[in-house]
Amino acid sequence: MNIWLSLFFSLSLTTLVSFATPVVFCTLILGCVAIISYLPMMNQWGENLYEQMWNFLAVFGEGSGSIGILTIAATCAIAGFLFEALNFYRYRILIQQSVNHSWSQEKVSNH
Repeated sequence: MNIWLSLFFSLSLTTLVSFATPVVFCTLILGCVAIISYLPMMNQWGENLYEQMWNFLAVFGEGSGSIGILTIAATCAIAGFLFEALNFYRYRILIQQSVNHSWSQEKVSNH
């Protein structure tokens, strides 16, 4: 497979996983807190926690918690993309150095 095609697939997969992880994580946390709010003795605590978490997410979404989740997810996707691009760059440098410096061809002189 072509190295650039491999880079594209790797960057795409990393970006999608980096985007999906915060969305799934926030959704699971909010869902668990919503379920906790239906328990008899935990009702008030669960509702307060849900409201506080939604207000925290609304800070990143200009007043909307769902836009806040998407903003955090987009930021994580960009960071994942940049880390994967750095990893690819370092891999290319390592490959070039190993081709340019053939350690088996060097001879040590014993004077």
